[in-house]
Amino acid sequence: MKEKKMSAKSFRKMVVPMVALVCISAGFAQADKLQLQEKLSKDVKIQLRDVTIVEALEKIGQKAGVKFVLSDEAVWKLPYGEATRLSVALDGPLTDSMTEMLNAFFMRYTVGDEEITIYPRPELEHILGRPTAKQLELLKDIYTNQIRVYYLDEVQKTMNEALNQEVLISPIHIQGQLDGLLRQLVGKDPIIYETVGRQVRLTVVEEAHKSEQNEPEDTELLLPTPVTLVQLISQVQVERNEPRYTRWYISGMDFARQIPEIRVVSVGDFRKAKLGQVVDISFKDEKADAIIQRLAKWTGMRLLVFKNDPSWLSERISVDMQNVKLRQAILNIVSTVNGKIDIDVGDNEIRVYESSKRTKKPATSKASKGGGRAGSDGYVGKISIPMDGGKYYIEFMLRESDLTGELKKLREEKMKEILGEVTKPAKKPTKSE
Repeated sequence: MKEKKMSAKSFRKMVVPMVALVCISAGFAQADKLQLQEKLSKDVKIQLRDVTIVEALEKIGQKAGVKFVLSDEAVWKLPYGEATRLSVALDGPLTDSMTEMLNAFFMRYTVGDEEITIYPRPELEHILGRPTAKQLELLKDIYTNQIRVYYLDEVQKTMNEALNQEVLISPIHIQGQLDGLLRQLVGKDPIIYETVGRQVRLTVVEEAHKSEQNEPEDTELLLPTPVTLVQLISQVQVERNEPRYTRWYISGMDFARQIPEIRVVSVGDFRKAKLGQVVDISFKDEKADAIIQRLAKWTGMRLLVFKNDPSWLSERISVDMQNVKLRQAILNIVSTVNGKIDIDVGDNEIRVYESSKRTKKPATSKASKGGGRAGSDGYVGKISIPMDGGKYYIEFMLRESDLTGELKKLREEKMKEILGEVTKPAKKPTKSE
C-alpha cells in the first residue's frame, strides 16, 4: 500500500512540470499571434503598380514586418494563380487595407502563430473552377446590388436592371418563385407553391377584396425595403428540396457577348457540376497523396483514404493534363497508383482504397558504411504512360531501388558502354599522301 502511495506521489511530481511546459509553449504561441495582430493594427502606407499578388504580399509584409502566405486553395481561386496582377495603394491600418484589397478577389486572411495565410471566401463557391475578372465582378453585384424597383410579373427585367446587365436565371420555373417573393414584398397577391413530380407549380391566390373601381394597375413598384438577389435566391426551392438544400453558381461566361447565367440547382447537382468542371493540372515530382488531397479540396468533398501499407501514395509522380474533367483527373491519378476510388455525391465523400492486387516495391537499399551516396538517393530515369489516346501523359520518376535485377544489370552495362566511349582516346589524324 505504501508503494502505491509513493508511485502516485511520484506521478504527480512528473506531471506538474509537463503541464507547466505545455502552458508555457501555448503562452509563447499566443504571444506570437498577439504580436502579429498588433502589427496588423498599425498604419502602413505603400503604393504598388502592376505587380503580381505574390510580389504585393511580399512587399507589404516587409513594410509591416509580417509574413503573408497564399494557401493552395487561394492560388486555385485567383484568376491567374500566383501570376495574378494588381495595383494597390494602402494608407491606414493594415488590417482594414488588407481586407479591402483581398475583398476584390473574394479572399480573406487568418492570423497564425508565425504567418498570415490567405484563403478564399465562402462566396467563391458560386464560381466553379478558377474565376475570371468578369465572374468576380458579377458575383460582387449579386451580393451587393440592391433591387429597389419591381416590374410587375417581369422578374427577369427586374434582375437585369438591378445587376446593370443581362443575366439569365435558370431553370425558368425559378423565376416564378422569385416573382412570387417580390410580389409579396410589395403587398401583391401571395403565391402558393405546389410540387408536382420534379416541377414546382405556382398558383396566384386572388385577393378577397377587389377595388370596385377599374383602375389601371401599377407595373413599376418600389420595394419598401430593398433586397439583393442572393437574399431572394436563398429562399427558393428546387424539386422537392427545402431552400436550405438549394445551391447556385455562375455559368455561361466563357465567350465574348455570351449572356451570363445563374443556375439554381440542388445540392447533389451542385456537387456533380463541381466534379464535371474542366481543368488543367500540372504537378512535377510530387507525392501522389498530396496531389489527390489538393484535387479533393477543389471538389469541396471530404477525402477518406483506406490503406494497409503506410507507404502507399507516398511515391512521387509527375502529372500533366489539359481539358480534363476534375472527376476524371482524380480517377486517372488513383488508378495510376494502383488504387480504387468511390465518389459518393450523396454523402459528399471521396473514398480511396488501396488495391489488394497492388505489388509492393522492393525495399530501398541503405547507404553504405563508407559514407558514399546510396544508389537509391537519386533518380535514374522516368516512365511516361500515355493516357486517353495520348491527350496527356502521367510520368513516374524512377530510383535505382525501383529497378529489377535484370534492369539494373542492363543499366550497368549501358553505363559502362557510354563511359568507355567517353574515355576512349581520340584517334590521331593521318597525314594525307
